[in-house]
Amino acid sequence: MEKIKKITKYLTREELSMQHRLINIILSIGAMALVVCLIFDFFLGTGARTFWIMGLLIISFLVSLFVANVLKKPNLAGIILAAVANYLLMPLLFFAEGGKESGMPLWLTLASLFTFLIVEGWPCYVFYVLNVLMAGCLLYSDFTHPEMVQRMASRRAEYEDYLYGIAFVVLVFGIIFKFQGRLYEGKKKELEEKEQELIKMNLDLEKANEAKSVFLARMSHEIRTPINGVIGMNEMILRESGERNILNYASSIEVASNTLLSLVNDILDFSKIESGLMKIIPDEYDVFSFIRSCYTMLDMRSKGKGLKLKLDYNEKLPEKLFGDEIRIRQIATNLLTNAVKYTDSGTITFEIDYIKKEEPRIDLILRVTDTGRGISEEGIEGIFESFRRADERQNRNIEGTGLGLAITKQLVDLMEGSISVKSQQGRGSEFTVVIPQTQASSKPMGDFWAKFSTTTGTGENYEESFTAKEASILVVDDVPVNLQIIKLLLKKTKVGVDMATSGEECLEKYKEKHYDLIFIDHMMPKMDGIETFVELQKTDRYKEEKTPIIILTANAIQGADKEYMAVGFSDYMTKPVQVQELEKMLIKYLPEEKVTLKEEAR
Repeated sequence: MEKIKKITKYLTREELSMQHRLINIILSIGAMALVVCLIFDFFLGTGARTFWIMGLLIISFLVSLFVANVLKKPNLAGIILAAVANYLLMPLLFFAEGGKESGMPLWLTLASLFTFLIVEGWPCYVFYVLNVLMAGCLLYSDFTHPEMVQRMASRRAEYEDYLYGIAFVVLVFGIIFKFQGRLYEGKKKELEEKEQELIKMNLDLEKANEAKSVFLARMSHEIRTPINGVIGMNEMILRESGERNILNYASSIEVASNTLLSLVNDILDFSKIESGLMKIIPDEYDVFSFIRSCYTMLDMRSKGKGLKLKLDYNEKLPEKLFGDEIRIRQIATNLLTNAVKYTDSGTITFEIDYIKKEEPRIDLILRVTDTGRGISEEGIEGIFESFRRADERQNRNIEGTGLGLAITKQLVDLMEGSISVKSQQGRGSEFTVVIPQTQASSKPMGDFWAKFSTTTGTGENYEESFTAKEASILVVDDVPVNLQIIKLLLKKTKVGVDMATSGEECLEKYKEKHYDLIFIDHMMPKMDGIETFVELQKTDRYKEEKTPIIILTANAIQGADKEYMAVGFSDYMTKPVQVQELEKMLIKYLPEEKVTLKEEAR
């Protein structure tokens, strides 16, 4: 009994497919049934003339078992057995065992049903058609040439053989169905166990993802907060210092802090894209301003390496376009930054052009060409993969996370654009990006350099976009330097700025005085920004005035803006604070009658 269990376990082991297990069971049961038939025939005295036929059939079953389990070809095993049984042994048994007046029609039926169970695919249907034709031929032969059939010794023997056939056919199929049911129950249990494992794995992954999000939020806050201090104070040095050496030092600090900020942003952007939360937010933007910001950034970095910078542009470019300027600028910045990184000498060319499509659609073309190190054919293959740098050994001294081009490619894909690269090792590279955009104005941009010479930038040339000396705002942050930065950045706007270093102090000041706008930092001790906001909403002043409250935070992870807006904040602003964004926010939320816009900001 123990050996039978071991054999059964081997023939139905889990690594086999369901079909393979079923074939093994059918072949095993079929072989045992034939042995029992031989024994019955021996005792009934009816097996002498068919002994060798039954023996061949048993051998066929055993050969099929060998092919299925040793050669691991279960379907071939089924085909061999079906061919031998149906077209050699069954016809011989039909003529030797009494023809249509015996149990042979039942055995022919059993053989055909076996074929359906052990043969897969189109051969199964071929066998079915051939079996029907063969059965028809056998019955026709019995009808037209009865002398060809060896009849049973008596009518009683015919009835006994028929009963014996019914018993065995039902028994064999009953056992097969029982085994099949047990197999499916086992498989069902196995799948249920795997489903539970997958549910557990999914929960573990969700916890891991949540832990990653918490880590990224903390990392974002802990790194962006000091960067905010560095960039903010450096901005004031650039504005107010008149010493050339000091300004040169401050410019170097600006480049270094922006590089650090870029690394942090790369990691956060990659997290957003990976989670499917990166969204393209189209809006109207000024093409000249976009080119100027890219050129200024590149000019500063290229001069630091003694590189020649060339700008090619099409004067007929539409003055204004509709698209996600922030992401397009990020794409251009990534390509330009890469060009500077991998070019030790020579020229970097930034080309901006467009192709007209069906009005008002255009294809914006950004092309960055350098005379740098170039990329090998092997390097180009994986250049847009995450955390991978082309020709790693050669470029191991290059700064960066290896995410810039991967993010660029995914941003281009999100905007349904295309990116291509041409490169020759030692002779430079050319990256071309094509992004569909919509014209917001048919007026051409015109001469870039003429406009560039008359515009002012940041630093000592900074010019505020508005004044609002009657306006009053409250800024809440537990880091004093952050409070000081906002106050200094808004000095020229004449906005009245009050400061609070905790949620409790914010509530006290708000109860005593009217404010047109409140900025609240998120991560503060004791009472954080969200808890402070909830308490502010309970005050009589808030219920009456509905003061705009903006969350000011270093938390820039994916989905953070939606979470803050869902709480009820009027808006969301990330650190480090950019003076242009800060002024835009104030213009948007301060009462119109208290804001006087400068002419260029109108």
